[in-house]
Amino acid sequence: MTIRDIAKYSGVSIATVSRVINNNGKVSDAARHSVEAAIAKFNYQKPEPKKKKATKLFGVIVRNMSNPFFAKLIDVLEEEAYKHGRSILLFNSRNNLKLEQTFLEECKHHNVDGVFLIPRSLRDQHIRPLQNASFPIILLTVTSPLCLSIGTHHKHGGNLVAQHFIKQGHQRIGFIGSTSQQSDRFIGFKNTLLSKNRALNAEYILTPYTTESLKNFVQEQILDSVTPLEAIFCSDDISASHLYSLLTNTNMGKLVEVVGFDDTFIAQSFGFSSVHQPMHQIALRGFELMLDALKGEYIEQNGAKKSLEHLLEPTLVLRSSPMITLQDRPNEILKEETE
Repeated sequence: MTIRDIAKYSGVSIATVSRVINNNGKVSDAARHSVEAAIAKFNYQKPEPKKKKATKLFGVIVRNMSNPFFAKLIDVLEEEAYKHGRSILLFNSRNNLKLEQTFLEECKHHNVDGVFLIPRSLRDQHIRPLQNASFPIILLTVTSPLCLSIGTHHKHGGNLVAQHFIKQGHQRIGFIGSTSQQSDRFIGFKNTLLSKNRALNAEYILTPYTTESLKNFVQEQILDSVTPLEAIFCSDDISASHLYSLLTNTNMGKLVEVVGFDDTFIAQSFGFSSVHQPMHQIALRGFELMLDALKGEYIEQNGAKKSLEHLLEPTLVLRSSPMITLQDRPNEILKEETE
């Protein structure tokens, strides 16, 4: 029996039978009873949905392509995709939540097998809808209990910096962040300082900052201060480089310890310390989680649900001078030689 046969026997339209079967839409009681009676009489079974044909294509949505940390992550993902005979479709949400949602729809239109997402927001109302996507979604660099995700233990990263500052004997400690004080990096940093009776005064905190506010902060809390800051933790290497540049041409440049976060080539080039995120491992493990998700292997383990959150531990890389070494680069051909 087909849905057409059920409709003919029941004396209703195919659309009505479909609404009854899927329990979707309004149907009169008489029509519903007639359809249900026909289904029972002929033991009609709803056909299994057709399996989606794999496209060997993964979507990757990042917040900010100009951030070197994300660029490295994309590089590893692309390399792994190539090894597995797959390709990636790259989107840059530019820290715009609506644009991120638009790109998720674009991934749906391109029939991708799955999406790697570096989300703009971790709020429940933004993450929960991802559970209903027609493809697996893996969050990278951050974690959520609502979605399969892998990232760095950011609170521990902040904790490592605070412990280092305390060990160095710094008393006047500051924080500069590109986001709000709700970030795990700041929370881990602040809580560790408080637990060791180190005050993090409000005037020593600048979050978020602009070029002008950062200049004023450096002038007031370091250059013009009788008791200048001795050490500053920055929420990422880009923030740290902005601060480092302002201090370099002053007599305080070597007296204030600057520590960033991400340990990108920026920190290595400038020569300041930074919290190292295991980006290579994040990308590799994220790819493994995606392949498991496509096979449905991450949902249960020994009768119990597996954890959706996977955290990797950061390390603090200490340096006081540039660590970049010159390496041979392949030639970049801009145009074919004509002669």
